[in-house]
Formats: sequence, C-alpha cells, structure tokens
Amino acid sequence: MILGKCPYCKGSVHAIKSSANGKKVNLYSCENAKKEYDDSEQFVFTADSTCTFRVYSNVFLRWNKRSFSKYEMKKLLEDEQIIVRLHGRAGTKEYFKYVITDKEYGVSILWDEEVEEKLISS
Repeated sequence: MILGKCPYCKGSVHAIKSSANGKKVNLYSCENAKKEYDDSEQFVFTADSTCTFRVYSNVFLRWNKRSFSKYEMKKLLEDEQIIVRLHGRAGTKEYFKYVITDKEYGVSILWDEEVEEKLISS
C-alpha cells in the first residue's frame, strides 16, 4: 500500500507488514531505502539504497502509544507534521505533541512545542 511521497527523495512510501522483536508491526519505508542482513547478521542498508526513510508502527511504544497508524503516516507525509496522543508511564496522564519527519530517526516528537487546546478537539 502506497501512503505518499518520501519527504527526502520523493520516492513512494509503502506500508509493509513486518516483525520487530517478535511482534507484528507495520514498517513504513521509502522504496529507495532497502535493507538486508550482512555477514555479521546486522540489518544494514544495501549498496544501492539512496534513501534512509523508515518508520516502524511501534515507534511511540515508549510513550504508551501502541501503534502509529497508516492513516497517521499518510497524514504526516501530506501535512509534514501531525498531532499524536501520548500517555504517561502509568497510562493515566494523556498529552498531545507534534510529530515531524526526521532524516536520522524517521520521526521526531517536538517536546518543546505545546499543542493548542483548540487543535486537539478538531
């Protein structure tokens, strides 16, 4: 499934079913970001990879957000930033933050930017 254009090389970003640490997840990857296992069993970019944009759907698990959905990734690629709902350690506190694409990590949370209340409810 094609979700949009890569923010760095304008290739197509695909949703691919994958597994990470034994869990089934979606991998949102640029068509030009190819990886393979090398001789030392490390998962590395191939010699013909021209892009590094890759994001796993469990990227925000640390903040108790179970999945970064295909819809959210599609919206991020279209709008260049989205608002996500995160939770505190106990799962009781809820807060909203902006997320943008990041060349090195795929996506980044803008911790210093506060989301206006009126944007959350819309």
